[in-house]
Amino acid sequence: MNTLKFPKSKLALACLTALVGVSPNALADDEASPETVTIVGHKLTELGEQNNAGALGMTTVLETPFSVDVISLQDMELRQVNTLDSLFSREASVSTDASAYSTFGSSIRVRGLALDYTNSFKINGLSFANFGGELPYEAFEQVTLLKGATGYMYGMAAPGGVVNYVTKKPVESMVSANAGVRSDSILHAHVDASARFGSEDEFGARVNVVKEKGDTYLDGGNIDRETVTLAVDGQLTDSLYWTMDFIYNDRLTENSWTVMNNSMSADDSLPKTVSGDRNIGTDGTFDNYKTTVLLTALNWDISDNWSLKVEYDYSKNETEWVKSLAYLLNSDGDVSISMYEQYFDIDFDQVQGIVNGHFDTGSINHKVTLGGSWQRSKTYRNDGGEYGRKVTWGYGVDNLFEPVDLPRYEATLQKDLALAWEDEQTSLFANDLISFNDQWQALVGVRHTDVEHSPGEYFESYHDHTDDSATTPVAALMYRPNNETNIYVSYVEAFEAESTFVDERYENEGDLLPPLESKQYEAGIKTSQQDWTITAAIFRIERGAEMVDGDNRLVQDGETIYQGIEFSGALSVTENFSLYGDVMLLDSEYDKTDGDYEGNDVAGAPKRQMTLQTNYDVSALPGLSLNLGGKYYGETASDSANNWDLPSYTLVYGGASYQMPVGDNHLTIIGTVDNLFDKEFWTVGDNYGAIRIGEPRTFAVRAKLDF
Repeated sequence: MNTLKFPKSKLALACLTALVGVSPNALADDEASPETVTIVGHKLTELGEQNNAGALGMTTVLETPFSVDVISLQDMELRQVNTLDSLFSREASVSTDASAYSTFGSSIRVRGLALDYTNSFKINGLSFANFGGELPYEAFEQVTLLKGATGYMYGMAAPGGVVNYVTKKPVESMVSANAGVRSDSILHAHVDASARFGSEDEFGARVNVVKEKGDTYLDGGNIDRETVTLAVDGQLTDSLYWTMDFIYNDRLTENSWTVMNNSMSADDSLPKTVSGDRNIGTDGTFDNYKTTVLLTALNWDISDNWSLKVEYDYSKNETEWVKSLAYLLNSDGDVSISMYEQYFDIDFDQVQGIVNGHFDTGSINHKVTLGGSWQRSKTYRNDGGEYGRKVTWGYGVDNLFEPVDLPRYEATLQKDLALAWEDEQTSLFANDLISFNDQWQALVGVRHTDVEHSPGEYFESYHDHTDDSATTPVAALMYRPNNETNIYVSYVEAFEAESTFVDERYENEGDLLPPLESKQYEAGIKTSQQDWTITAAIFRIERGAEMVDGDNRLVQDGETIYQGIEFSGALSVTENFSLYGDVMLLDSEYDKTDGDYEGNDVAGAPKRQMTLQTNYDVSALPGLSLNLGGKYYGETASDSANNWDLPSYTLVYGGASYQMPVGDNHLTIIGTVDNLFDKEFWTVGDNYGAIRIGEPRTFAVRAKLDF
């Protein structure tokens, strides 16, 4: 076995400390006594992290003229991240629309805007079918969130932002194994192994294998998951570098949670909250997502100034489910239950080519990006029921406070698939980052995208073939008073590729609403100093509005305005104590509408959110580190008519880690708890008035051995 060697540079120690949650004094060898760096060190240095900004190419977070959050592997391991909610628990601009064990795929909203399942989530900058929402976090070394409209950078997508998952890369020979337990009694085991080979170590491979199984915190709920990932790279020549990533994730949850559509009278008040382990509906629900992703890229350094990158990705999402469609009827907590079963399959392909180069015109430097992208998704559905789905209306009535023993639902899923629709997207883009001198830079760019939506046999009698196109510009001006600071103003537009198909919850079921357009204005500052980091931004997003009218029809009318302020800061108070805080203040409203919603708060957009985390390395017991944090969720309108506001609430979380040598290896024990005080709360279920029960207190304990 190889003995771990610990680098002595401050940055390396910060990263290592963030991973194991201890002070560097406990890790350094006997010959050195390096300066202590606290476990929030990655937050202090994240502005220097590389960020895949789509068409903008690889830039540091500091250089990107938009708000960006970076979550490192060290951070994910320390907090035992396993859901989108826990991934962004320290990000004030993010709230989650579903839980890890929801019967609807988990997604998030950023700055009050919901992300879509396909175009808003990327792996290594490329799109994939992500209908299940939750990915295997063991496969990734970093997750970045680019907030706001991203039409130029990534093409057509919802304007809330883009989440980009960066896969783990092959490294020198290493093996890491961990095992643990999570609420209620979920057992988890994970092996991560990597090696390099070849005469000059020019090839590398890294494998991750995961098994997760057991009872969830929901009454009667359980999960069964297997994950296998493989990453391979090779320096084929001095100028050619190749990568390949493969991810397979089979995730089954049974007796899952559901969101509740609000069918109460406007005169009714919200019911009292209930325990987070309450499972609404009946036995027999399940969600099974089988996701396969294959990505490959070839990088060619054409010359010292020019490079070419060609990428391809394929993903397949095979989904079968039985869901409870729940409708909250009154303040007494009666919930009407209908059952909904479906089997479908999404095949997704994308090819992208990007040329990067730089040159001078006199004293002015140009960093140019030229590129093109083609992507296609085909959605297949089974032949059961209308639109390839089967719905059993009026299955029964449950109650939030006095559970009703409804009969178990027995599914009759059919798996003969037929094409439901096909979407194809082609785009060309170009931008120029112009450096006038050491202080001033300007960014100008434009992307043109064509989209075709072709209904298959399920929908050809309802919808015609449609073509849409959009030209989405980007512009920014940046001032760099020093190497550690960037002050910027930026403008970008977005266009949402996928039309909205109106489902069975609404009276205009089967309608296809056109894509929405958005504009974003932002001004901000980013600065990173030796012991502190600050980022701040003010923004305004204008987006077409979708809402539910008084006749329970999902319609488009006017626009929604989101404007607000974001502020985050990290501070190393002492060698052993550090703080990280984040704030978002948001004002949202419906504007230019023809209905009764003019000036109302936008459904699902919180008025304010704040986070604070403390980290402490215990000097008296080297190897022990503690963290304690909380997130405040502000009052949120749950519906377009503003009949119901979801009350504010605060969730507290904490954790501890202890690292010790075991022979030539190192053992790390990590324990975490979320919703420490078991707070009961209501939270948003989707854009159109649905609500859901908040998660209960959960815990996780894990032991990790690095060889």
